[in-house]
Amino acid sequence: MKKLIYSIAAFFIITLCSAQQPVAQAEYFWDNDPGMGLGTAISATDGTFNNAFEQLSKTGIVLPAVGLHVFNIRIKDNTGGWGPVFRNVISVQTSLDTNDIELRNLTAFPNPVTNILNITLDREITSLSIYNFMGQEVMTKSLNATETALDLSALATGSYFVKVNSGNFGKVIKIIKE
Repeated sequence: MKKLIYSIAAFFIITLCSAQQPVAQAEYFWDNDPGMGLGTAISATDGTFNNAFEQLSKTGIVLPAVGLHVFNIRIKDNTGGWGPVFRNVISVQTSLDTNDIELRNLTAFPNPVTNILNITLDREITSLSIYNFMGQEVMTKSLNATETALDLSALATGSYFVKVNSGNFGKVIKIIKE
């Protein structure tokens, strides 16, 4: 998903940087236009937008909810004029860029969970990682066991993804923390 967003930003900025007016500012927003200059600013990697590729990762891009969304980007030239909005439909998915496969007999309970999440598997679990809905890792645990009890009391209420690894195999499950 992030590689796709980088590619879109690169395409638009490369296309627009070749215009006659230098780029002074750039912004992006999801779905609804908040108004010129009110979107999320895109940082210039070289400080001046004369690099052909500006990375949204420097901005700390926040993804919208899972589903189809319209990603929008626009630039402002050095005379203060904002250009048109360039749009692309993006499918936001819950993939955590893992080699998801079906690990039979993986159990996570209770779900929803209040404090302790129990995870069992019919083979050795080598590691667990918990991610928030924005894909940020909030907890990780290395182990060599077929079961574990995770204390999630420090996590805020909300939806999380648990990535369970067993050797070279992995599976992501969704949990709800109450």
